Amino acid sequence: MYYQVADYPFEIITPPNINCRELLPWFAHFECEAPYAPPLLFRFNATKTILPSPERVLLEQTENDMGNVSVWQTPEGFCIETGIIGSGYRHTMTTRHDFRHIEATIQWDDPYISQMLSSMIRIAFSQAILREDGISIHASAVLYKKKAYFFLGKSGTGKSTHASLWTQHIPGTELINDDNPTLRIIEGKGAYIYGTPWSGKTPCYKNVCYPLGGITRLQQATANTYTKLNEWDAFVQIMPSCAVIKQNIALYTNLCDKLVWISENIVVGLLRCLPDREAAITSLRAMTQEYKEINNP
Repeated sequence: MYYQVADYPFEIITPPNINCRELLPWFAHFECEAPYAPPLLFRFNATKTILPSPERVLLEQTENDMGNVSVWQTPEGFCIETGIIGSGYRHTMTTRHDFRHIEATIQWDDPYISQMLSSMIRIAFSQAILREDGISIHASAVLYKKKAYFFLGKSGTGKSTHASLWTQHIPGTELINDDNPTLRIIEGKGAYIYGTPWSGKTPCYKNVCYPLGGITRLQQATANTYTKLNEWDAFVQIMPSCAVIKQNIALYTNLCDKLVWISENIVVGLLRCLPDREAAITSLRAMTQEYKEINNP
């Protein structure tokens, strides 16, 4: 099966008895024909059994509502294992440093197989786009007047809540993605936000693209105040939300170069806020300089 996310085409190869459309129905809007150009971003081959390298070294382990992920360094590149905590199932993929060719060993009888397969493809995608002009960002993104706006923050900060405050209280606003939108810096055009098939707990899988209008990092507080960040502070506030294996020097360097451009060219701010209407209006005004069009209730 071929898919195209953020205009990056990639291929997913599964055994003959595995139907990707049934396992990943939310990928439907991103399905495409075999591309002739541009070349594939990566090929994800899930038809083989891969034995872990005895020389692998553990780099990091993370846990979230998507399960447990372990990243290992190998002489050839990386080995990544994932699975739902306590399920007894583990899935493995290996790749060279550039994430062009991924070989995956999948336990297809896992009751969480759809979630796990989607998560593995997301990991491969998030690293592969770094060698191009893209970044996968853990954020909520909304559309307002033909521009996209990002909300960043630690888990539990209220990214989804703030996005919903925009859609509730700012006329004409709609959700683009609620967990993992893609940002691309296109030479000669600027920064663009794309919807993806990874939207966390909110089923928002839109194959859309809009110019980036601004980025806000959220921090819970007892009052609503917005601080515009300088270039260095903007860089520091965006970095934690970007998907990257930091030990992959080439891809990490590419990410840093992109964040420098963003911090120099895009409005980035820190919003200390409450989960209320005024917080949404405060961030809107700071990023768009609009006052008259948002009336008091």
